[in-house]
Amino acid sequence: MTENKKEMPADGRFSPEQEKQLCSLFAEMIRFDAGDPKRIQHFMKVHSFARQIAMEEGMDTQTRFVLEAAAYVHDIGIHPAEEKYGYQNGKLQEQEGPAPAGEMLTRLGFTEDVVERVQYLVGHHHTYKNIDGLDYQALVEADFLVNLYEDGESLDAIRNVGEKIFRTESGRWILKEMFGV
Repeated sequence: MTENKKEMPADGRFSPEQEKQLCSLFAEMIRFDAGDPKRIQHFMKVHSFARQIAMEEGMDTQTRFVLEAAAYVHDIGIHPAEEKYGYQNGKLQEQEGPAPAGEMLTRLGFTEDVVERVQYLVGHHHTYKNIDGLDYQALVEADFLVNLYEDGESLDAIRNVGEKIFRTESGRWILKEMFGV
């Protein structure tokens, strides 16, 4: 926990409908990535870090709801990119992810404004300039926390990412504590 932890807003709990939607989205993503435990483990870790950063930063409930949905589906473009091009990278994930994310969220009853913002986040989560919102920043930081570990990055690379990308107090704290940088 950060030393200057912010208080959670009084309305910090999701509605029962929002909780149901996030649980349904989690299950749909497991089905989507069935047989690929690495991808399932990845989105679960990104979701956990994103939620923690949001809570620590005092993110409002609606923005956190969008963030948590985006964290579940942020890499949904991997399989479509691999099927279409035979490989995937960050740009292809951003290109191929918004459509299936939007279809899934719409089918599960997410509102149009949530679907649009999640699609935007999915379509930009590997773009690190002009980050426009705490939800976007938290998603990028959470994804980096997981990717830096999963990719076995050097301490120099981790420090560099921390200096250039991380902006939230809680994200920086997690990075420092997790990697000892």
